[in-house]
Amino acid sequence: MLDPAFTSALARLVPPASLLTAAEDTRPYECDGLTLYREQPGAVLLPDNEAQVVEILRLCHAAQVPVVARGAGTSLSGGALPAANGVVLSLAKFRRILAIDPLARTALVEPGVRNLAISEAAAPYGLFYAPDPSSQIACSIGGNVAENAGGVHCLKYGLTVHNVRKVRAVLDQRHEAPADAERQPAAVQ
Repeated sequence: MLDPAFTSALARLVPPASLLTAAEDTRPYECDGLTLYREQPGAVLLPDNEAQVVEILRLCHAAQVPVVARGAGTSLSGGALPAANGVVLSLAKFRRILAIDPLARTALVEPGVRNLAISEAAAPYGLFYAPDPSSQIACSIGGNVAENAGGVHCLKYGLTVHNVRKVRAVLDQRHEAPADAERQPAAVQ
């Protein structure tokens, strides 16, 4: 159980519906697709914007509370398994496709965008997002990046790491850090 003062501090950062602390509300976040291992988090946060993410991570870092970021929770590796007495930071609300550039064959997306949504948005240009785990209907690009996910097209097009050109990350103790490594091929084939 989290310290009540810490939970109150979290509550000041997000709208009431974006902080889950009751056992019945946090239970769906106790594991990902690998249900053999479970750990009920002390809280689940569903921020609405990047500023809230930054503040949540600052607060958790200062209080030394472990944070596990979560995409759609479809992973079969336990990558979204919460830490004991920690919090889950769900990025599910970050689901906008910001841009599709058919000439550069790239897409700029938020971490909660479903893989299939990227392929659907790119389809009018004859493009698709190649790493396609069998859960592409539900899995998110953020989870794919975290897990270096892939599917049947990986033999031809590579894993997620081979199809992501740039990632922006928020560090736990400071601020957003751009990851400027450019990679080829582009994120959309």
